[in-house]
Parts: sequence; C-alpha cells; structure tokens
Amino acid sequence: MSARVTMKDIAAELGVSINTVHKALTGKAGVSESVRAKVNAKAEAMGYHRNTSASSLRRKDINLVFCLPRASREGAYFFRYLWEGCNRFEQEVIDQGITVERVEFGVGGYADALEQIDERLQVGEKIDGLLAYAPGDDRATELLGQIAEAGVVIELVDGDRPHLNRLGASLADYSTAGSLMAEQAANLVHASGADARVLLLTGDPYTDSHYLTARAFHNYLREHDIPWQVEDLVGAHAQVKQLECELEKRLSAPNAPELICSVFAVGSEVVADALVSSGKAGQVMVIGNDLFPESALALRRGIFTNIVYKDPVSLAYRGAKTLGDYLLWGRTPAKPVQKGSVEMVFASNVDRYCKLAGI
Repeated sequence: MSARVTMKDIAAELGVSINTVHKALTGKAGVSESVRAKVNAKAEAMGYHRNTSASSLRRKDINLVFCLPRASREGAYFFRYLWEGCNRFEQEVIDQGITVERVEFGVGGYADALEQIDERLQVGEKIDGLLAYAPGDDRATELLGQIAEAGVVIELVDGDRPHLNRLGASLADYSTAGSLMAEQAANLVHASGADARVLLLTGDPYTDSHYLTARAFHNYLREHDIPWQVEDLVGAHAQVKQLECELEKRLSAPNAPELICSVFAVGSEVVADALVSSGKAGQVMVIGNDLFPESALALRRGIFTNIVYKDPVSLAYRGAKTLGDYLLWGRTPAKPVQKGSVEMVFASNVDRYCKLAGI
C-alpha cells in the first residue's frame, strides 16, 4: 500500500472500534485473545507499522485525564461539544503513546471529582496531564493547586485562573460574543432608535461566561451611544420555571419586546419554547446563544433570527492538543491563554456550522 495504514483502517476492515484495535496491538487488557490474534493478523496482512516515535518521548506513556462537566441535561447544550472536541483529539493521538481517561461530573460535583483525582495521586498513581474545567469555587481551586503541586500539568478549559500553576487556558472570547450580539441587535432594530424594546436574558451573574457576555453587550451599546432601555432578566439553569413565567408575562404585555437576546444556551431554548407556546414565534426577533440541535432547528424555522456561536468543539480540542504537545514534545504554547473565535450564525449558513460541530 502506498498510504500508511492506520488503526482506523484496520478497525474498518474488521468492523471493530479503534479502541479495540489499539488494545490488541499494544498488548493492553480489555480484548480476548482470539480478537487480539485476529487484529494482529489483519495488521500484518495490511502492512501496518506502529508509530515508534513515542519511544523518543520524555515518558514512555502519557496518561491524561479529562475532567469536564457531564454532557447530559443542561450539559447537552455546551459541554456535549466540549467532549466532542476531546473525542477528536483522542482519536488523533490513539497511536502516539497517549492514554486518555474521562472523568465527568454533574452540577455541584466538580470538587468531589478533583478530590478523587488528588487521592489517586497520593497513593502513587501516575497522571501526567489534566484537562480541567476552570474552577468556580475555592475548594475546586485549592484541589487543582494540590494536583499541580503533585507534578500534574494542567490545562484549563472555558475559563482561566492565572494564579494557578497551569500550563495555559483555552476559552471562548465572551467579550467578543457580547459585543457581536449587541452589534447585530443594533442592525436588527436600528430604525426604532431610543424606543427600541430589548430584553436581555443575562443568566447567572456568578458564571463568568454569562456575566462577561452580558457586560460586553451593555458596554457596546454605551460606547456606540445607542440609547435603548434594555431590560435585564436574571436567572439561569435553576430558575427555568421562573424564566418561563417572566417571559410569558412580557410577551403578552402591550409593550412586548421587539428583540430578545440570551447570553446562554438554556435561556435560548426557554425563549424559543415561550415564543411557540404564546403564538409569537416569528413576530419577535431573537438572537440566541450556542449551537445545538434545538437552537439550529429554531433558526431554520425562523423562530431565531441569529445564533452567537463560540465553537466549544475547537475550544476543547485546542486545550487537549496544547496539553498533549507539551507532554509529548515539550512544546510550550506561544500564548498561555488561547481565545477561540466567535461567529454569528444565520439560517443561510447554519448547516455548515452544524457540520463543523458534529450536530
């Protein structure tokens, strides 16, 4: 064969997973001897040669742990796509001496997950790198500090804590997200001038992504002398029922908003549901946040006018690759903090963005 045979090729030939092929070829547990023999025979027949560049690495094997929020319930809107980025990295390095372990946690469970990782280190378990969600409380921050002191290289995702001994951070540019949303809002309702009625779902003021996006939205309007009276509607995941009731009131009022913007994904879905149930879908302009199946559908159906997209797939992939490149090759990122692009999605280009995100 002229092209280099990969584990993916072998897996496709045998109708098994790449992970099964990897375990069989590397002598790891988890496959039967008959499967191992079949995989090795197929690899030899196809002319497969294992990448031996890992032998020149500083460590024979690199053990990574990815510790991110669970991709279920509210996590399906954003964290699911962080995990998609991790999956793409894992498939890319499956033959480079890297093993990846996923540690997922639910709401309020981050510190407990980090504590378990710390306990494993204390009993001598080898963990080389940790791709970790940016901590939001003192306990999680303290535990990450202890893990770093134990010699684990840490790369943060979706936020940064510069005082931590971390390699770097990969995060969305929330200030740009808020400014872009405000700029598009100004384009949509420019004819209304000072009489524009705008409702902004600002989410949780203690969540960085929500607060920074909402602040940038207001800053843009102020800096560009746009004299709207924007009404902020506070509340996030735990206040969904309350948000639904408040939206119903505002949509049924004589002075209903002509534009609704949301700085977070759950708020976007609440807005879409409220517009459909009130019969106002298509009558109120909406700029939603984050791309997921429901928001893409709302955009296609004309319920949303636009969606602000922060590309969480690339966000997580970039963080994982930075960590892997450092541990494999000693490559330090040129900039410790890497900010992803933010783009405005329209009905005309939503299919392209869905394809990029794996939706």
